[in-house]
Amino acid sequence: MIIPPRTGTAWAALCFALLSLCILPAEETAGDFHRRIVSAFSAGKADEALQLANRAIEANPDDARLHLARGFIFQHRRRHAEAVEDLSRVIELDPGSLDAWQRRGEEHFKLGRFRESVADFEKVLELAPRRRPRHWQLGIAYYYTGEYRKGMEIFESHRTVNPNDVENMVWHYLCTARAHDLKTADERILPVGRDPRVPMSRIHALFAGNGSEEAVLESANRGREAKDAWTRQMFYAHLYLGLHHEIRGNEDRSLDYLRKAAQAYRKNGYMGEVARVHLAWREAPKADP
Repeated sequence: MIIPPRTGTAWAALCFALLSLCILPAEETAGDFHRRIVSAFSAGKADEALQLANRAIEANPDDARLHLARGFIFQHRRRHAEAVEDLSRVIELDPGSLDAWQRRGEEHFKLGRFRESVADFEKVLELAPRRRPRHWQLGIAYYYTGEYRKGMEIFESHRTVNPNDVENMVWHYLCTARAHDLKTADERILPVGRDPRVPMSRIHALFAGNGSEEAVLESANRGREAKDAWTRQMFYAHLYLGLHHEIRGNEDRSLDYLRKAAQAYRKNGYMGEVARVHLAWREAPKADP
């Protein structure tokens, strides 16, 4: 049977609509974008993930998930100011987002904005008080705002959930020495279990008064053939030797070690950032703990 041709604008509109369904992709939802961003980033395609996030936010400017995802990418790329901007937008849209408060606190710290960092970390604990014993980042931030007694309390609390962490002992020692004096810090040094990381046992002995600078360096300098492990060992040695000299007023010696530690910050996670920030803080005009 032959169907006669149809005419008229209504028929033309119907044909165009049917054709569009065949050749045009469906508009992506914010959820679709988010899944693609996560997938790209997880596959190591950070540039692609960032491009997707930019497109997604342009189309969905009020979606907190998308700003959080882009903020995470900026964190990964060490674009700290841009990360803060996105994370602040998340907090505007979703004030109960623990992840956004925590990450913004970390980024403020990396920018040397210590009071802003403390405020964000304290908000995390206001929303989730049970996190307090594990929030060593807040203890470190307190050190830079001069709230040493609060820092001591955090590190004493952290010991209840992480009793083998030499770094926790060291930061408690530093806070105690600033809040009181070296004699009090020696008397109140936290007991610590076995920390398997090299050269943590030697760092513990150094701060406890029965070790030496040479022993720390000798321990850290072993295993040069495993380059990543050796780099990490030397980073910790340089950082904590620098802080040990600093708390004793040996300015030039401490800066020498801290500069070496800061050179390796990119490979040492959050504590690498602490080393970088600490050096900048020390070298800034009138930087006095």
